[in-house]
Amino acid sequence: MDTDARKQFDRTAASYAVSRAHSNSRSLALLKEFAGDRRYRIAIDIATGPGFAAFALADQCDEMIATDISKGMLRQVQKLAFERRIENVERSFADAHALPFRDASLDLIACRTAPHHFASIPTFLSEVRRVLVRSGVFLMVDTTTSEFELPRIWHQSMEWRRDRSHVAAPPPSVWRREFGKAGFRVVEEQLTTVDMEFNDWVLRSNTPEEEIEAMRIEWKNVDEKISAAYSVKDYGNGDYSFSWPVIVLKGVIS
Repeated sequence: MDTDARKQFDRTAASYAVSRAHSNSRSLALLKEFAGDRRYRIAIDIATGPGFAAFALADQCDEMIATDISKGMLRQVQKLAFERRIENVERSFADAHALPFRDASLDLIACRTAPHHFASIPTFLSEVRRVLVRSGVFLMVDTTTSEFELPRIWHQSMEWRRDRSHVAAPPPSVWRREFGKAGFRVVEEQLTTVDMEFNDWVLRSNTPEEEIEAMRIEWKNVDEKISAAYSVKDYGNGDYSFSWPVIVLKGVIS
């Protein structure tokens, strides 16, 4: 279990619960679309955060279990589920690298905007493959990155400096390869973006002020290729709009 990630998300849980980038984005709509009109018996949402993916899919499930390593996030799930009157979402303290579920016991597994914090993507995918029933569906959403070296390195550096629990956001080609190596066949895929503003982004993660100021200087002088890759626009007064690429994948067992 990554204790640094757990501590970070315990500290920032309330901020993520009101984040528009997490609660209202194209990727959430695509997750629902990829689930189709099928009914699922038992589902889990891995690294649920405040629970937005779990809530979006709950009406198609007899039982939805929102899992996370952050007790602060799980408290937000409880709070928001009560406010939204969603009654079939349970909570479970669980690590994505060691899921506390029996082999072939789950019909739907979702994971949204979390794997870039995971220490081992192969271990995470292996665990999903282990607990998913043969006819089950795996829905994965996460920020991805450029296939080109310069913007990819800059992106990963900025994410890590903003939040030390960031590990890596693989490019789409790596995600496809890792799905295949884990025993999944990708049956649907969509690339989209998450649109954000710099000041809100660093505030949500509680980034130290000295790091924010150093990052602002670099964003002010960002390379044109990087700016074009992530649609960076200078708002003035040290704020910027930008878009990270997001990948949405639907996998089934090969």
